[in-house]
Amino acid sequence: MALELDAEYKGVSIDDVLDTNGKKGGHKVKTIGDWVRDPNFYVHGLVYMLVRIAINVTMTMQPFYLDKVTGFHPSDDVPTPVELAEVPLLSYIASLIFSLFFQRKMIQYLRNRFYPMLVAIIIIIATSAPLAFLHSDSWDKNMVYPLSAFQGIGLAIMINTATSLISDVIGNDSENSAFVYGCYSLFDKFANGGILLAFVTFYSDKEDDLRWIMSVIPPVCAILAFFFTYVGHTCYGHKLAKITGLQEK
Repeated sequence: MALELDAEYKGVSIDDVLDTNGKKGGHKVKTIGDWVRDPNFYVHGLVYMLVRIAINVTMTMQPFYLDKVTGFHPSDDVPTPVELAEVPLLSYIASLIFSLFFQRKMIQYLRNRFYPMLVAIIIIIATSAPLAFLHSDSWDKNMVYPLSAFQGIGLAIMINTATSLISDVIGNDSENSAFVYGCYSLFDKFANGGILLAFVTFYSDKEDDLRWIMSVIPPVCAILAFFFTYVGHTCYGHKLAKITGLQEK
């Protein structure tokens, strides 16, 4: 039934769908063993892991940064400063608006995955680097609001692109999609768990270290994610599913 609905959606015959999924016409179904031996699997897994590190480090360390660096301290009257909610909320709203109204248009215009990653690098570097120079005793600490908002847009571009790349890697292999998503999620959890444990344990109360973490980690992760996206596109682009919804020029 699912294959029939898939054929109806794609406007093709059921035989074409069966051929595509490797269940007819002599095609070999891709096994879990095939996946773990495929370098393409690991290259794009690294892309997703790096993007998740950039996002999780930014969101986790941001409250410590706002407290120790920009001086939005808790007090007896206000145990949780409102800025600790406003800054991430503004970042979330900006990323949500971009994802809903502009992400698809950007993909249709750029027509691939690695150019959006390049756009994300530019945005993230431009919004992360100034975080190293904000101070609690000057007016510029309020610059954290617009910087975080636009940084959220850059992070949204990266996570949307990385998630789409997973779909491109899986293609029509619905048999093993749960395995691929599960492995990528496992990579993400192990990497982020170790990094965040170290950062929160050793650096959450150190002003200079928080500056470096917030201004350097997101750009470095973005650059590495772009590099591996480019490698994947160059070396394994023929294995990836085509981006749907593109209009021919």
